[in-house]
Amino acid sequence: MKLCLIFLIEYQKQQKLRRLIMKKLLKAIYADIYIRLSSKSQEDGMSKETQEKECRKYCEENGIIVRNVYYENKSAMTPYNRPVFYEMVAKQQSKDRADIIVSFCINRLTRNQVDFYPIRALVDEYNTKIIFVKERMVIEKPFKAHEKFLTSIIIASAEFEVNHLNEIRKNGLIARAKTGQRPSKLPYGYDTYKNRIVIVPKEAELVKKAFELYATGKYSLKTLADELFKLGYRYKGQRNKKIPRSTLSPMLKNLFYTGYYTYPNVEKPIKGKYKPIISKDLYDKVQEILKISGYEKLRKHNFLYSNLITLQETGKIMTGEIKKDKYIYYTAFDDDGIRHSINETVITESVLNYFKEIRLNLIPKEIVNEVLKEELKPLKQKYANLKRDVSRKYHSELRLNDFIQSKNIDDDDFINDSQADIEKAYSNLPERITYTAQQIKTLTSKCQDLMEKRLYDAYIYLDTENQRKIIELVKNKLELQEKKVKLTFKPAFRKIRKR
Repeated sequence: MKLCLIFLIEYQKQQKLRRLIMKKLLKAIYADIYIRLSSKSQEDGMSKETQEKECRKYCEENGIIVRNVYYENKSAMTPYNRPVFYEMVAKQQSKDRADIIVSFCINRLTRNQVDFYPIRALVDEYNTKIIFVKERMVIEKPFKAHEKFLTSIIIASAEFEVNHLNEIRKNGLIARAKTGQRPSKLPYGYDTYKNRIVIVPKEAELVKKAFELYATGKYSLKTLADELFKLGYRYKGQRNKKIPRSTLSPMLKNLFYTGYYTYPNVEKPIKGKYKPIISKDLYDKVQEILKISGYEKLRKHNFLYSNLITLQETGKIMTGEIKKDKYIYYTAFDDDGIRHSINETVITESVLNYFKEIRLNLIPKEIVNEVLKEELKPLKQKYANLKRDVSRKYHSELRLNDFIQSKNIDDDDFINDSQADIEKAYSNLPERITYTAQQIKTLTSKCQDLMEKRLYDAYIYLDTENQRKIIELVKNKLELQEKKVKLTFKPAFRKIRKR
């Protein structure tokens, strides 16, 4: 059934390519400029104004219309750390995309291979052209060999510099951690003032009470949260002021509350320069109960529609949660604080009804044949090799017999061992040839059968991971609108929709 996913992906690519060609013929060339400044030391020669001026100058000289200018004051040392950059990338993946992205130089756009991956994807999948003004370098589809080589060298050099700085930074953090000042976010119950760690009394009371109650062995994480709320303890991080299980679990495991803490690459716990909230004995008792109770292991679940379904009124993502250990609901709050939720089975029923309208037989035959050809390629290669092995076996036996006769070999052990070696090298050839031929026939038949069905017929047999991939591929929007689920398809899939 994974063939279905492959066909849909190839079909979408073909539709995108056709739209891009028409778009290129009918409109002017537009560009988005990306500017990044990560530190004051870069003001000399690479200021925001200088970068924008040079990029605009290049566009003007080449008849390119500047559409947007994205400015970001963030370091590129850490991947996924630039929201403006990823906002630009996301926009390029939508209908409202520019033809070109212009940047002053390569290290302004990316300084590591991870952040360069979405740029390569824009070039390969969305036909975006990337221009680096300083290097006078243009990256476009197809990404040429010398461009890959040069870009790799420049990015590798920038990445080396970043990694070297990270090593220096980590060593500094470890040195600071060993002094008793943990260089990371403090847990609930503590705060800092002028580099000194202090206890927040109200928060510390909740922490201490949580440890004391759980140490009795009478509570699960859920009942502990309920009991704390009944006793008047309020957690400001939640709308309902009740501390969630997802917060209680790491809290009860956190050694920091005993006056000691662990730090990466440091073997032994470090004594902190702050006051403990609980005793080490109480902490150890709680750890023993956690080990035998199993309540600390919050149920992990790969929610099928997580990050896929949104609330129509606000556009907020609906998050999955399990109720009574068996019912899955997706929930979001609107701008007025009103809770909206829907059962997963209701979403699934709606999605399946939509997928019944997608007719796979409407996918152009040339796309189907091309995909099938690629899928059959390894099997056909294997079949051809097996057929050649028949000839190889025959000639191996022939050469052995010629050698035995020409040299008058009468060593039975040698003869038997040599024949056994040939049999071992080419064992069960007829059966393997028949089996591979049957695999080719079966895959071809499955493909033909699949193309006569609806998307629904293939989707229901896929695992959760591949079902998510199908939804991500075909959906434009999956929304909860007035307690009803609405799915709108991407343009390519509207063409093969038949109600």
